[in-house]
Amino acid sequence: MIDHPAFARLGFGVTGPHASLIGSVSQTRDLVHRAVDLGVTLFDTGPAYGAGRAEKRLGQALRGIRRDKVFVCTKAGIHAGGHRDFSAGAVEMSLKESLARLQTDHIDLLLLHGPAEEELTDKLIRHLEAFKARGMIRHLGICGRGPELEAATRIPAMDAIMAPLNPELSAQDSDRLERCKKAGLSLIGIEVMKGSAKSARLPLTPSSAWYFARHIKQSLLGRNAAPSGRSPQESLSWALDHPLSDSVISLTTRLKHLDANARLAGLEGSPSSP
Repeated sequence: MIDHPAFARLGFGVTGPHASLIGSVSQTRDLVHRAVDLGVTLFDTGPAYGAGRAEKRLGQALRGIRRDKVFVCTKAGIHAGGHRDFSAGAVEMSLKESLARLQTDHIDLLLLHGPAEEELTDKLIRHLEAFKARGMIRHLGICGRGPELEAATRIPAMDAIMAPLNPELSAQDSDRLERCKKAGLSLIGIEVMKGSAKSARLPLTPSSAWYFARHIKQSLLGRNAAPSGRSPQESLSWALDHPLSDSVISLTTRLKHLDANARLAGLEGSPSSP
């Protein structure tokens, strides 16, 4: 279980357009600063997003903000291009590279990104426990969508899971999340807007161009979620109110949407500088 003052009810995802060359560095910085002011102090990113670009942008955006005022979450195991390597050496290298890009001396939560059971070797767990003992990692967890999440319940060093949290979950998925919570793991919900996105429109800004391109790609691959009939705010509210959720990750490129999400989460704001 995670106990940290900056482990906010609502988190901000630095991925997607924030990991793309389309999105601007200044836009990400402005959103991160505004998020901290609002009390959205949990930031989720990963080395596979934009081949490290997302982590680098988050690190740049957090300069000048007191480190104890934010909770930084990143991942290991999946690298640029979808290459996976959960060997102890590869995860150690990934961690050190993430620390450099994020310009920090520790990661608040390191998530293994969808590991298979056989990839969670004793050697890997010993390495992670050593990094935790040295303060390079404060908390450990697993990010996934299936049975790999329950592996966290069998590893004492694990503190959290990150998983989809929306009304489209099957009974099996919901039961799995409940077992993880009963084992004392914090749950960070992702993909909470599934099926609630507005219809794609022609791009009017660089960021909307990214969303438009993703919509076209998902349509061609047959991966677009069926419309749920819920608005984005209704979907976010559902996830925030879910009895199993400890935190929920949102992604936006607009300050007004960030403000609305923070209000929905009941955040009152906090100082962003020393």
